[in-house]
Amino acid sequence: MDIGWKIVSTGSAVLAGLLANKLLDIGWKAVTGHEPPGEGNDDPAVSLTEVVVFAAVSGAVIGLSRQLAQAGAAKWYGGPVEEKAPNPVTGP
Repeated sequence: MDIGWKIVSTGSAVLAGLLANKLLDIGWKAVTGHEPPGEGNDDPAVSLTEVVVFAAVSGAVIGLSRQLAQAGAAKWYGGPVEEKAPNPVTGP
């Protein structure tokens, strides 16, 4: 188990998710003119369609950002270091 890789990959995924979420909020407000739907948003003017579209867009953007962050982290760190099992024919 490579603890360094776990720290780097987890950190990059968390940062990517936070950044993507912030950019989604800003982008949604720029496009629609109001705050994105959320847990504390009990506004009756928010339609179910808007909630579904926001959920789909945010899921796709956050998933893509985390995937790109993992790829960047693997390139920077060199990816997880895996311990190789000994070869039963040739030995360790």
